Amino acid sequence: MPNKPLKISRPWVQEREAFGRRKDNSKFYNSRKWRKFATAYREKHPYCVKCDDEGLVGPANVCDHIRGLDWLIEQGINPIAEEEVQSLCHHCHNKKSGKESHGNREKLKK
Repeated sequence: MPNKPLKISRPWVQEREAFGRRKDNSKFYNSRKWRKFATAYREKHPYCVKCDDEGLVGPANVCDHIRGLDWLIEQGINPIAEEEVQSLCHHCHNKKSGKESHGNREKLKK
């Protein structure tokens, strides 16, 4: 198995955040509890919700938080609840996430 190359530190280059995110949610999304919940939810709801609204049938590949993980945690709502997630295909999930991140970027500019 190949080894991950070491990060080269260049003190004159400013460290940047990916996509302007302030919080790293990878610890939550990589947890065993979330992965088991997401897999079980996708088995229960195998088709994409957005495609279904458009009259199409698409397999769901992603278990997505409807109102966003950060917002749920800030409000003290359990992010591992069936009412807070939906099944989406990759295309619909990327479309939704792109719109959300673009909206967040516009809010940050103001």
